[in-house]
Amino acid sequence: MRILVISCLALLSFSAWSETVKIGYIDTQKIVNNLPQYQQSVDEISKEFEPKKQELLDLFKHIELLREKINTINKSEKKDNLQIELSKLASLEESFKKETEFWQETMNNKKIELLQKIELLINSTINDIAISENYDLILYENAAFVSDEVNITSKVIERIQKLSP
Repeated sequence: MRILVISCLALLSFSAWSETVKIGYIDTQKIVNNLPQYQQSVDEISKEFEPKKQELLDLFKHIELLREKINTINKSEKKDNLQIELSKLASLEESFKKETEFWQETMNNKKIELLQKIELLINSTINDIAISENYDLILYENAAFVSDEVNITSKVIERIQKLSP
């Protein structure tokens, strides 16, 4: 009798351990790069900052022209205006530097906000897929090898594209 009970318990424990674990892997960089929403938003950010970029390029050209003028004054006999032009140049260069840094920081902040929104969208989609398809574990980043069976990147991209207008 004991042998029969032990055998039954052993069979039950083997069947419990033999249940498969469903694992998925996603390539987040591929998802972000393939989402039309991300590309459209990046294009919108670029368009938004294009006028300021052009303004900065014009200022840079003006600075270059002023440098050429200073070089011409420096080579000539008339050096009366040299100090005035040098102070104008220094002021313009400082303004250019500050404006460029501000422009770059503002644009980077917009892109970070965009990536955070995309990250939330990706995470909620992954969670939905995990629950609806009974995944036990979904991994991302730094995998040495991922088989096509486990890679669900395209599934996540498709789901996001279906849900978004």
